[in-house]
Amino acid sequence: MNYQRKRIFFYSVLAGLFTILLLLVFIGLDSSGYRLWGSSQTTTMIPHQVNAQIVEPPSQAPIEVYHFALDKPAPSLETIADLPLLVEPQLPAASSVTLDTYVPIKPTPLPSKISIPVLNYHSVTIDPGNVVVISPAKLEEQLAYLHEHGYTPVSLATFISLIEGNGVEAAPEKPVLLTFDDGYIDNYEQAMPLLAKYAFPATLFISPEMNDQEGYLNWEQIKKMQEAGWDIQPHGMTHPHLPQLSADQQAYEILEARKQIEDKLGTKADVYCYPYGEYNKTTLKLLKDHGFRYAFTIEQGFATNQQSPYLLKRLFINGEESLKSFIRKLSSHD
Repeated sequence: MNYQRKRIFFYSVLAGLFTILLLLVFIGLDSSGYRLWGSSQTTTMIPHQVNAQIVEPPSQAPIEVYHFALDKPAPSLETIADLPLLVEPQLPAASSVTLDTYVPIKPTPLPSKISIPVLNYHSVTIDPGNVVVISPAKLEEQLAYLHEHGYTPVSLATFISLIEGNGVEAAPEKPVLLTFDDGYIDNYEQAMPLLAKYAFPATLFISPEMNDQEGYLNWEQIKKMQEAGWDIQPHGMTHPHLPQLSADQQAYEILEARKQIEDKLGTKADVYCYPYGEYNKTTLKLLKDHGFRYAFTIEQGFATNQQSPYLLKRLFINGEESLKSFIRKLSSHD
């Protein structure tokens, strides 16, 4: 084959290869979703999505709309702030709490209940209609009933010993504590002789700043009552409404009353009685912080060793009640 024929054959082969290449390109474009010709109204290439819904707004060319899953929000074009770097979490220290913290191995049983009636008197005189006042005749009637029916009025020291479970074996069968609030002069003039008749001790709660005022005891009378077997304990300096006072004012009322009683009488005065029966958390904290052993309320019921030592109950003696009501109170144990 001469040179001219070889040249023609070479170009023919080259043209054939080029044609085949073009066909392959066109076939590839068509299969990828792009059209170069056909029935489309536009001559530009539009991406074609299989099963895409075509929506044709008025006076606009067809626009392909892509459906997104209903449980996924449409993609947002807002810029997302850079997420903070993850910090390796710090593991908590091993707990020292064990099962024994909540369930003792050997639970401590409650002590056997010791229940003692504490009678709450006030003034002893004639004042009809005044429930905090009891007549001397009614008081003697009640004292006689206690004496005749086996009750044993006890001193404050004995009461505390019984409540704390000391010397229970020697405890009287029916102990009772007699208390008188406020320090009225008639406690000296009327109550003291009646209690002496039956050899009954009693406890007197006084407010020292009320001493020597009209109708109230003075220190000389208080000392004679102490000598006759009465225990003298604080009832606030001025018989105040404690919850209305600041902590400092409450401290003065409580501590100064104790100090004056101890200085004047030379005895321990660490059992308190709330004026008007009122107290708050500050009162209770002061009593605890300053070493008071017990405190009496006006909440009704027998005093027991299962009550808070600062919330001991008493039985209010209504000067207008009958002896039958008095007896019923004594028999209604908590």
